[in-house]
Amino acid sequence: MTRPGRASAAAFPLLLLAACAEMQTPAPPVQLASVRPPAPAPADPFIADQRAEAQRLDMQGMVAQARLHWRYVAAMVPNDPEAAREIARLDALIRTRSDTLLQQGEAALMRGRTADAQLAFLKVLALDGNNQRARERLRELDMRAALVSQAQKNIRDQAAARRAGTESPTE
Repeated sequence: MTRPGRASAAAFPLLLLAACAEMQTPAPPVQLASVRPPAPAPADPFIADQRAEAQRLDMQGMVAQARLHWRYVAAMVPNDPEAAREIARLDALIRTRSDTLLQQGEAALMRGRTADAQLAFLKVLALDGNNQRARERLRELDMRAALVSQAQKNIRDQAAARRAGTESPTE
């Protein structure tokens, strides 16, 4: 004699299998639209204006500004080969010019021409505002200028004290 629980336990997998067979398969997931808006067509007037402005600035030698406009184009049209090529070219040109100006600034410092050195380092920052070497050298020049200014002030104060007869014996 079989127990009633065993019969129902044996039938359970069959019932489960039959229920699964009758289930409808879910529809494939719907592709959701990407969060990003579609890239504008290259014929977009804004993009055409940015390209023209980048080319104009490049022709005028304003390479950092030209690179910025090419970056606008690349942001709007991510796979634009012309923008990628121009950005790479301008990056290389900016690096070359920055290195040359840094060398000129260092040479001016060696000759004691601090104004020329400062100008060269400022030009580097105009090309590449993130150039740490140029920032450090300008900071050093500012510190030197402050020390020289303080030393000159101390000399003037001591001379004035001597003339006034108020100089202390330790000075």
